[in-house]
Parts: sequence; C-alpha cells; structure tokens
Amino acid sequence: PVPPQPNPMLRWSGYRAARVARAPTQRWLASLSYVAADNSRWSDPSLYQATRRSVDEASTLPGTVYHDKEFAQLEEERVFRSSWVAAAELCDVSKPGDVMPVNVGGASLLLANDGGTVRAFHNVCRHRGAKLVEEPCSKRRTILCPYHRWGYALDGRLIATPSFDDTADGRRIPEHIRQKFCTSHVKDFDKSRNGLFPVRADSALGLIFVNVNGEAPPLSEWLGDLLPSLSEYESSFGVGTPGLVPYKRKQYDVPANWKLLVENYLEYYHLPAVHPELCNVSGVDEHRRHQGRGMYMCFATEPLSRGGTPIDPGRIPPFPTLRPRHQRMAYHVALFPNTFFSLYPDSLFRVILSPHGAGRTVEQATFLSHRAAFDAPGGEAVLEDMFQFWDLINTQDIDIVKNVHQGTSTPLYTGGRFSFRFEETLHRFQNMVVDKMLVHEPTRYRIPDGDVDYHDLLAAPDPLLPAAASG
Repeated sequence: PVPPQPNPMLRWSGYRAARVARAPTQRWLASLSYVAADNSRWSDPSLYQATRRSVDEASTLPGTVYHDKEFAQLEEERVFRSSWVAAAELCDVSKPGDVMPVNVGGASLLLANDGGTVRAFHNVCRHRGAKLVEEPCSKRRTILCPYHRWGYALDGRLIATPSFDDTADGRRIPEHIRQKFCTSHVKDFDKSRNGLFPVRADSALGLIFVNVNGEAPPLSEWLGDLLPSLSEYESSFGVGTPGLVPYKRKQYDVPANWKLLVENYLEYYHLPAVHPELCNVSGVDEHRRHQGRGMYMCFATEPLSRGGTPIDPGRIPPFPTLRPRHQRMAYHVALFPNTFFSLYPDSLFRVILSPHGAGRTVEQATFLSHRAAFDAPGGEAVLEDMFQFWDLINTQDIDIVKNVHQGTSTPLYTGGRFSFRFEETLHRFQNMVVDKMLVHEPTRYRIPDGDVDYHDLLAAPDPLLPAAASG
C-alpha cells in the first residue's frame, strides 16, 4: 500500500471573512443572545487547538461538544442563525399560496410562496406575539393570526386589523361591523410599519435556504464552486421552480447529536463495515475527493458499479442533460450546516437535519427523481426499490451514529486522530463549526478554499472515453 502523503489541500489560514449588512431589526434581535454568550467557555480558542492543526496532525473535537447543553444552545445562534440553512425542499412550497412553518436555530419561521416568489418571515404576529402557522397549508391569499385575526399578505404586509374581506367560512363581514374594528383612531399606528419580520431567503439545488441573522455572504458565494460543478443538473434541480419530483419522504427521529450524523455521512471509511450492500455500487476504491471553495464538503464515486443493487445506474432514464461521464458517477454532498445528499445519474436522496437539543435530531429525508423516471415502463416500481434501499442505508447509518453518540459521552474521550485518506471532509466540517463558535474571531464568516488541484480535476478528460470524445 502507498503510504499517506503530506496534505496540501486545506489551508485554513487562507480563508477570508465576508459580511453582509444586517437590517436594524436583525441586528437588535441578534444582540440579545450575544450578551450572555460572550462569557461562555466555548468562546475560548484554546479549546479547539488540536482540531485547528492540519489534518495529518489534527484531532477531532472532544466528545463533550455532542452532549453539552450550553454548546447546543450556542450552536442555535452561532451556527444555525448565522448560516444559510436548508429549510425545506423547493417542491414543498412550489405553488403560489403554499405556506409552511419551519424551525431554524430555535427560531420559528414560515415560508410563503407569494405569486411564485418564496419569502421567509418570523412566525409571529406583530400584535400579541401569537404563532401564526402550525401546519403546512396551500391556496392561501393571506396569513391569518388565530388569536385576534390580524391578517398579513404573503409578502408580509399587514392588511387586516382584525377585519378583512372574508371570514374563515366565506361569509362577508357586514360593513357596520367592519367599522367597529377600524384602527384610524389609534395614534401612532401605521400598518406599513407592522408587517411580518422578514428573513433572508434564497433557493438553489432544489432547496429553500434561510439566513436568520442576515450576516451570511450571498448564497452563491456560500455554495461557491459547487454550483458550477453541478451545472449539468441545474435544469433538473429547478431554478426558482422545482424540477425534481418527490417520490417518497420519511421522517427519522434520531437520539443523537446532529454533528455526528453529518460527520458519518462525510466519510466512506465505514462503508465495508456498515454498508456492505452499498459497496456493490459505490465502491471504496472508486471514491475520490471533489472539493472546491465553499461552505460544503463533497466527494464523488467514479465510476459507479453495476453490482445488482436497486440503485445501479441504468435502471431508469438518467437526467436528460448529463454528458456520458456524469451518467456513470455520483456526487456525495454535505452543505454546511444541516443537509446532505447523494446525487446519482437518475435520482437524489436528500436529508435535512433539525437539531432538538444536544441529544436529538429529526431527519426529513426525501427521495426525488425526474418526470421521465416516473413515466418509464415500470418506473414507479423501480423507484420504490430504490427508496427501500436508501431507507436501509440511512437506517444503518442511524444505528451506528446512535452507538457513537453513546460512546462519545465517556469523559475520557477527548477526541481522536483524523484519518488523512478518509476524513479530510470531517476536518473541514469541524473547522467550520469552530469558526462559527468563535464569534469574536475574524474567521467567523470565512469561506474555506478548495483543494489545490480541484479545477484540474474538473478539466480532466473522461477516463473511459477516447480523448476526442471526452467531455
């Protein structure tokens, strides 16, 4: 075997900071939590020195970070509210009038499709603070408070206080009653200044992202090199409107810390022991890094094998825009902080994580494909086989992560050494977490560079085609 070579790939000292101006309301809201957080022991850079070293010298974060309640509370503000967080699949709010609640970093938010534009707001009425939306709903023209029936347009404007055109059962409100609710006599009250609190929202890769504190760099910069590298899939993901079609969803309630689920996804070191079935299509020796600049971790399988698994390539039509090379490979992507997906030539299995304290994570998993796969002869039966296979793989991952969560609770576990070949992605992810936890350091909003040979790998010819035919 070839001995591991020195690692030239990740240069953490070269990251740069990037900021976007905060709205006054967001600046005030964020300041509330920082006052208490400033004195936290988790703000001490010396706690992370072993993880800050280069990957061939570094150790993982100590086990305490997966169990400490204070650390988990700080993560809500420092990691989740300051990042572009995947809040939902774009197809979940694809139609005008779709509204759904989401939780990001302990903040209750709502997403609303306003005539084709998906907007995000804090899920709270400006009158008395009632929660506005409890369940997903559709065909809505207004968002109605259940307490005093204040009504908001889907663009966040306050339009009813409390009277509005129709009651819930469709009957008109008599004019003499509407007049009793008129607010014209109220001093210093302006509806235009009492709309919903907005939250930054954007979409990419078939996902809706939100940035609660408004400080993150633009989403295109956050995702960096990932977007151009997956440009052949762009029409399938959908731009503004979803292109992917969900086949089936499943929710998993996992008694483990969210970071362990991400870290498990980020390495293929465990495949032979935990996923022997997966090795028949995505072999360990066929994995390679595919890491560009951005707040993500990525590796690829090239070529995929046809080992008789339900997800073997060729069982259903591939995405229509793929060149031959991409019809034989898969991408495995984790977007910081809370989502990961396996992108195959014909389908996508994606998981969005929602932490609930240090010891519980809810996974929302969605298996998606494109319309031609549904319409192919026997297509839905094949998709069912594929979903069952991914359910097996994800359940295997959950079982081993539960084991690791229990093991890392041992006080003696203060971290372990990274494996150079398999765990550079973990090193990248854990340093992103550290960047976010150190709120007073200039590295808090830096975006990590990619591998030094990343662009050379992108331009490399297809190894299975003659040079004249590759590309």
